[in-house]
Amino acid sequence: MMKPCGWLAWLCCASLVVAASSAPGLDYVKIKRNNRVRSVTGRLVVEAQDGGVLIEDQMGVLWAIQPQERISHDEDDLPFERFDVKQIQTRLLAELPAGFRVFTTAHYLVCYNTSTPYAQWCGALYERLYRGFFVFWKNRGWELEEPTTRLIAVVFDNQESYASYADEELGAAANVIIGYYSLQSNRVMMYDLTGVDGLGFGRSRASTAKHVNRILSQPAAERTVATIIHEATHQLAFNCGLQIRYADNPLWLSEGLAIYFETPDLKNSRGWRRIGSVSRVRLPEFRRYLQARPADSLLTLIADDSRFRHPIVRQRNEAYAEAWALNYFLIRRYPRAFVTYLKQLSSKRPLVQDGKEQRVAEFKAAFHGDLEKLDREFLRFMKRVK
Repeated sequence: MMKPCGWLAWLCCASLVVAASSAPGLDYVKIKRNNRVRSVTGRLVVEAQDGGVLIEDQMGVLWAIQPQERISHDEDDLPFERFDVKQIQTRLLAELPAGFRVFTTAHYLVCYNTSTPYAQWCGALYERLYRGFFVFWKNRGWELEEPTTRLIAVVFDNQESYASYADEELGAAANVIIGYYSLQSNRVMMYDLTGVDGLGFGRSRASTAKHVNRILSQPAAERTVATIIHEATHQLAFNCGLQIRYADNPLWLSEGLAIYFETPDLKNSRGWRRIGSVSRVRLPEFRRYLQARPADSLLTLIADDSRFRHPIVRQRNEAYAEAWALNYFLIRRYPRAFVTYLKQLSSKRPLVQDGKEQRVAEFKAAFHGDLEKLDREFLRFMKRVK
């Protein structure tokens, strides 16, 4: 998942006026960005006192528009409505490079230029996750609202075409990030990690099953499945009210929760079966980290996101491993408190940043206040996990 940064920094630091949800009319904004004039039609989400705005368009894309970019801004009383499936599909195909097609499922539009069986397999994984995701939270006392429109996933045939398209949003990171959920576009972006596209399989059930078996036999299968489920979990969380796009969502929670959902099961015919299995990648990483884990590790994890952006890869991986372990512990040991904490975070407004003290205070209030005692319980619990 990509956090807001760079071109959004000015809005995050601005004194904000949050647009009232009782004013659903359309906003029409004409802007000049990168020497190109563009028109954005949508609803006002946030307005800064300096004249900057955050607009959600009818495709679900968020536009952070700086005052100096804005040419004109008009509005009317027409109701804001998302584009329907046919409109979204038409616009997606016009926006993406030539050669893309769309595979439609009950809840997703999978745009792809890799093989059809690979896209069908991705769509089947998305749908299995979708069903499990809402049942998981319902069983824990939180009946989330399902998305009102289909979710979008874009699957490129190889790393080169993916990196070329993602360069505008990711920059150089597009060469090392194998897939991501974009808070800006509300889409999952990834590429076929298996390299088995174009093998001549047709569209029949038999050929798709054969293709999936070939995928799951590849060395990249575990990371392929994990990436698909991980990024789709982010997307679901931001489209059902569990998390709010561009609100201050702690990375230890967002990433740890996605890892909690992602764990592949390569013995299953589709590669993934259930939510909450022990991560066979993150558990060994966490146990190695325990050998020299600082006493303030839990505090630094929840206070801010800096450990996830550390320049040393090993330390970033340790943060992800501890984030998974903490989510695993809290969901199992304190399920009601965990849901209450998530509900509190889901009420936060876009682009309002919390300080370290507030993050820590909210965590302590949700989980009984004594951080050192909780940390000791956390470590005892995780030592018993197999």
